[in-house]
Amino acid sequence: MSIESRIFHFPQGLPGFETHHDFRFIPEEEAPLAHLISVQEDKVGFILMRPEVYFPEYLKDMDVDEESIKVLNVNENIPVDVWVILTLNRQEMAKTTANLRAPILFNTAAGIGVQVIFNDDQYLSRQLVFAENAQPQKEGAVG
Repeated sequence: MSIESRIFHFPQGLPGFETHHDFRFIPEEEAPLAHLISVQEDKVGFILMRPEVYFPEYLKDMDVDEESIKVLNVNENIPVDVWVILTLNRQEMAKTTANLRAPILFNTAAGIGVQVIFNDDQYLSRQLVFAENAQPQKEGAVG
């Protein structure tokens, strides 16, 4: 599933940016990346990546809490689009990390987003993207 450039409402904001509720989602053409930029202040922004590209098993065991499901207003019939925030290391791209502990979920039908934080230690907040065990996979649908 791919979502086009549009504005998503985050009822709870994002951790650390709770006063920012509306974000512009801008996907990169032909890449599993996107920008998420605050409508309230364009200096607040994030680079997102589809996690299944480098971590194909990531989406299989996701256990999202009831509160987040309620905020997203989803059920088993409404697909959720999952992205993670990247932290780029501009001096050494091999040290770029993905926050697998706190993915951003989108209800594309309703234009709602939420960032969930997993308590499970199997997910790292600074997982190397270009590690030897993280091999790129073809982008696929998330649902």
